[in-house]
Amino acid sequence: MTWYYPKGWTDQEAGVEQVVIHYACTPPEQVPDWSWEHESRVLEDRGGFPRTRLKVLRMPREVWDMENGWSTPEYRFHYWFEVFQNGHRWTTDLFSEDIVYRDLEYVDHHGWTTNVCIYWSVGDWSAPVYSPMEDPRFPGDSDYLATKYYAYQDKERFHHDKYWMLQHMERPHRWQSRMYGPRGATLVQQFHVGHMWPPEEKDEFWLGPDGRAPANGSHWVHTL
Repeated sequence: MTWYYPKGWTDQEAGVEQVVIHYACTPPEQVPDWSWEHESRVLEDRGGFPRTRLKVLRMPREVWDMENGWSTPEYRFHYWFEVFQNGHRWTTDLFSEDIVYRDLEYVDHHGWTTNVCIYWSVGDWSAPVYSPMEDPRFPGDSDYLATKYYAYQDKERFHHDKYWMLQHMERPHRWQSRMYGPRGATLVQQFHVGHMWPPEEKDEFWLGPDGRAPANGSHWVHTL
């Protein structure tokens, strides 16, 4: 599972032909070996004056700490820009950011909800993410885990079986998941809630602090 992080650039001078971002993720307190492995992406030219460029990066939800032998959801994001300008190439300094997370819980006292995601984005709604939520009591080896929903072919069977499994769990149901971003960043967030069984009662909607809302409408704001 991944999340999306928009990274931008604004031309400070004329003659910039292309900008490439080079980046790597490491556990906290570690630095990348740029000769070994890193990612690079060309920023998309968005035009305007001054000209802006943007690339939405697909970010990991955790990185492997080789020194300690475990995965960590908090890590360091390192990046620099390669600029092609007037037939020449130059690079920026190295930047680093702390990636942290925020856990959220959605409480269903009535057992009505069969599917729920955190719908969120870093900064604004330019790169939204759906983070499937699950009650931690739900069996971890089940075929009906929320994270398996989008790849599950028979959605009607999924809805039916998940609904009845949830009905046998003590209430309230406490759906949980998390959001990520650089320390100090603002996140915008709604819930996407579904009651998908029985078929004649199907209902799904986005939920904000003012109740039901359109996607990207009424929303909560978090600071990491």
